Amino acid sequence: MAEVGASARTRLPAKEGWERLLPLLLHVQASLEDDLSLAVLARQAGLSPSRLHRVFKAAVGETPKDYVARLRLERGIFRMLVQDSTLLDIALACGFRNPETFSRAFRRRFGRSPGEYRDWIRERVPRHPLPARAAGEGGEAFALSATKVVRLRASMLAFVRHVGPYEAVPDSLFTRLERWAAKRRIPGPRIWMGIGHDAPGVTPPDKLRFDAALVVPAQLAPEDGVACRHFPGGDFALTTHAGSFETLPAAYAAIFPRALALPRYNLVGLPAVEIYHAARVDARRRLNHTDICLPVARSP
Repeated sequence: MAEVGASARTRLPAKEGWERLLPLLLHVQASLEDDLSLAVLARQAGLSPSRLHRVFKAAVGETPKDYVARLRLERGIFRMLVQDSTLLDIALACGFRNPETFSRAFRRRFGRSPGEYRDWIRERVPRHPLPARAAGEGGEAFALSATKVVRLRASMLAFVRHVGPYEAVPDSLFTRLERWAAKRRIPGPRIWMGIGHDAPGVTPPDKLRFDAALVVPAQLAPEDGVACRHFPGGDFALTTHAGSFETLPAAYAAIFPRALALPRYNLVGLPAVEIYHAARVDARRRLNHTDICLPVARSP
């Protein structure tokens, strides 16, 4: 959890580490199109600009400016790949003042213009449904249900954040949530979720953000690295995956073109939501049932 100062190298006092920065990180995540200057973020966090800069850099590993700029660019890249919107619309929706600013940031990262990159990558993403049965990179088989649009309910989530490669998310995060819920006598049955905020291949592996989450009846104060947030729900393209967690990357590769090809709906982008059909999340099981949900919006 490098983003919130959980490592020995970046550990901070609780109120200035995870608990102090979490509301700010969630605000940035939800408000990339707004003014997120250091002065504005400092007021949001209740710190002086210089203090926020030091605390943020120590906990997150990036300055507030670099962090916001990276998230804006990565959101723009992903929307550019899955939407037919103009570069102007995408740039403004992601907080860039104009498409020229977006293009300059894009060229610094990829060495080509956004339009050139979009044409190049779309040639490599098939837009037709892939087979319901397939295999992961290691040859292990998995199965997929049909993809359909469903509406997920809004809910409150308790969560622990992992920052790093998705395949390195440990089961211990869910175990920590279970102990946290049991201590507070939160009744079952448990509804476990995983939320991926970034796209592999767009966001560097060490910056990927994943929330191990549990549906809870009400918001509770952050404690022991567990915090609460509102999940807004909405329309999602849902596909049920049957197989080991090791085959999830291959499942996403198969589901992504299905979501792009849905009639009357457009793929929105992120976050990707996983709902686990189990009383306990255990990566050692070879047969798991997981609902993979990608946000969509009805075509105009």
